[in-house]
Amino acid sequence: MTIHAPGAAPARLPAIHLTSADHALLSGLVGDAPAEGAPGLLQQELARATVHKSARRIATVGLNRWVHYIDGHNSRTRRVKIVPPDQADIDRGLISPLSHVGAGLLGLAEGQSIVWPDPAGRIRKLTAILIEDPEDLI
Repeated sequence: MTIHAPGAAPARLPAIHLTSADHALLSGLVGDAPAEGAPGLLQQELARATVHKSARRIATVGLNRWVHYIDGHNSRTRRVKIVPPDQADIDRGLISPLSHVGAGLLGLAEGQSIVWPDPAGRIRKLTAILIEDPEDLI
């Protein structure tokens, strides 16, 4: 899969890695029926993800982990935690995997970037710069 803006060269998507538990939960959220918007993007990401069966955490952005990322649209660093949709609260930095940013960040390793659409269809670059361990949370 490639993402590109009209008139721009297509960008290759980076390899992504998810735990089997995260993959199963996320797959249950989007189902098998073709979806549009952010749910459709998440379906595409799940289809191309490398799934790790180990019960141990892997060093990528997953559910219930804080991630610091740079949004190439405005070069701001943000800190968010991707949580199930019913727990999302943007004011507290809790975002849904069914959001554009949530779907784009899932599976990335520190230092890895993805060129990704926003809700308006503009293309932006999201870069994971720090993934916090769940034990570090208060």
